[in-house]
Parts: sequence; structure tokens; C-alpha cells
Amino acid sequence: MTPEPSPVVDLTCELVAVDSVSPSLAPGHAGERAIAELLAERLRRAGYDVELVEAPDDPRRVSVVAVHAGEGNAGHGSGGNGGGRPGRSVVLNGHLDTVGVEGMPHPFLPRVEDGRLLGRGASDMKGGVAGLVVAAEELARRGHAGTVIVALVADEEDASVGALAVIDRLRARGLTADACLIAEPTWLSLAASHRGYALHRVVLTGRAAHSSQPEQGIDVMTPLARLLTRVAEHDGRLRDGRAHPTGLRGSLMATVAHAGTAPFTVAARAEVSVERRTVPGEDAGTGLRELEGMLADVRAEFPHVGAEAELIVARDAWQLPADGPAAELSALLADGLAASGYAPPPLAAPYWMESALWQAAGVPTIVCGPAGGGLHAIDEWVDVDQLTVFPRVVAAAVERFLRD
Repeated sequence: MTPEPSPVVDLTCELVAVDSVSPSLAPGHAGERAIAELLAERLRRAGYDVELVEAPDDPRRVSVVAVHAGEGNAGHGSGGNGGGRPGRSVVLNGHLDTVGVEGMPHPFLPRVEDGRLLGRGASDMKGGVAGLVVAAEELARRGHAGTVIVALVADEEDASVGALAVIDRLRARGLTADACLIAEPTWLSLAASHRGYALHRVVLTGRAAHSSQPEQGIDVMTPLARLLTRVAEHDGRLRDGRAHPTGLRGSLMATVAHAGTAPFTVAARAEVSVERRTVPGEDAGTGLRELEGMLADVRAEFPHVGAEAELIVARDAWQLPADGPAAELSALLADGLAASGYAPPPLAAPYWMESALWQAAGVPTIVCGPAGGGLHAIDEWVDVDQLTVFPRVVAAAVERFLRD
């Protein structure tokens, strides 16, 4: 079926056709350079000052920074912006990478069927990126006040090296923003919050021996079982306890466990990956403190077993600010969506998004974007109606935000 004649649908199809699978998740793929160059050229044609930003130590991971100073601006982020507030600016942000394509017969062949646009990245999040770019083009055509910054980043699906490099680059250029809109797939809900995460490595150490003479060794299998039981019990307490005001609850889960080396040998080492999902108000060290308490119990019960935990990586939880510029832009988007027939309830996302990074960098952030289904699955799709509504609402809300 021929895709509907729509700028945002056409651009989404064009983006889906480009392989931007994360090479850190699926070795052998090329990364984001091709899609970044495509969008950079398009934004240049729309009048944006465009820069490609490579991630440190990996030239495959390429992001786009595009800046458009509105009417009357003396310079990016400076005053005199055609009646808007001096220096008022907005970041439009999305990620260019996708997860892998294993099991998909035609992952880069976009197609529209029954109101759905299918293909890898259609929903997560090439549809949202296309919507932001079309909105950015419309804002440039209209002659907006203030400054529009389009930040399209690499590597969101893994380590966020693109977002971190772009935030550093914006700082180096002296570019600041009053608010950031991230077009992650939310089914056009305005996100109220999302969880953070912390990944830990726990190592138990004993002493190997022949399994026919276990008294000569120090077995880590039973201590490992005790630890896994305590992790599951604590997860139950988090699940049944008081929720965050947005409805989120923390969790604790062991996701990988290895112990022992061979049959007929007492297991002398175990390693466990434990993931703590945090809610707004919990810090990155919450999970490590909880694990240390559990390991203290293990050491007391098994005094000859070594038990250590370390934090590998952590990302903060996020919550939409209750007031200020992000709340203002959020309200403008909500009004525009309601006028277009969309008024879904706020989203409390159980997963992590890069909104936490932008907000930590001092940019109040909101999250809203078109969605569909099959994220990270073999049948990914984005809803064409949501995709079509999104750039129109974004352009109108951002224009008013920069002008008022």
C-alpha cells in the first residue's frame, strides 16, 4: 500500500529505510551517521545552523545539533527575539538509534497498513523524530520568536553517549534552553514521571574442592540462594508498599546469575547482576545500600564466604516539574492535543528515558510523542493519525511558548 501523502509520514518512511541500529547492541551495524547526515541536510535546507557531533572515541555514533534563531534575535539565545522573551529557547530532542532487527524479514522496508506505519524504529522513535523535524521546519517558515534547538542524538538505546556529547557541546557553545521536549512514544500522553535504574554486580567467593569432599571447600551455592531469596522478598515489599504520587513503584531484580565452574567441583565463585528501578526522590545509591544490608546478613550466616557489591551504572528517575517553563509548555501541548481530539491521562513510565539527563543538565524537560506498538519486537509500528497530529501541535505550542 502506498503511504499517505503527508510530510511527516513521508519523512518517517525515509528514516525507517535507513539502518541506524545501535552497533553496541547489534555488532556489525553502522550506527547513526547516515541518518544524522540525512537529517542534517534537511534542517540546513530549512535554514538551521547545523553541526554533526561525534561521540568521543566512536565516530560511528553521530548526533545532530541544529539551531534556528528567530526573528529579531541578535544571536542564539540572546535578546531581541521579535517580541518573545529575551533568550527564550526550546530544545526538540529525539534519538536516532534503534535496537536490532533479528527475526524481522524486512526491517527497513516501511509500509502503511490499516492506519499503521510499520518498520524498525517506526515508533521508537523515528516517527517522533520526523514529527519534531517537520515541526522545526514549520517554525522556521513561520518566523518564530526566540531560538529553536533541534538535538537528535545517538545511542539512547544503550549508554546515552550521544545525549551526553550533545549536552556538553551545547554548553561549550553557550547555548541554553528554557525547556526541552523529547518525542519518545507516549501515545500522545504527557509523561508525568519515569523510573530510574541502577545496575549492580554482586560477587560471592568461597573455595573450590572436590564435590566428594565438600568439607574441604567453601561452597557459594547456598549463600547465593539466600541472596536471591532476599532480593525477591525485598522486591515484593517494594511492589506492595506505598507508591510514588505518580503511581510508580520501585523494584529489585536479579537478572543474571553465574556460579560454579564444573560438575564434581564445589562452587567457589558466584556473580549476580542486580537491577534496582528507582522512583523520583530515590537516589542512585538506594539499591547499593539495600544490597549491602542483605550481604551483611549473608556474611553473618556464612562467615567464610566473601560477599561484595558494586554499582556499575545508574540513571536518575525523572518527574515533570510542577511549575516553570516545562509545565507551561506541557500545558500548551495538552491544549493543542485536546483540540485535536487527544486527551490521554498522564503517563508514569516504568522504563528510563533521557529526560533525566536533560533535566539534570538544567533544562526542564517534558516527554510526549506518537506511538503504536511492537517496540523492540518484530512487528513495530506507529499510529499514522497520532504521527500526523503531532508536528502540528508541537509547532503551535512551541511558537506560542517562544512568543508569550
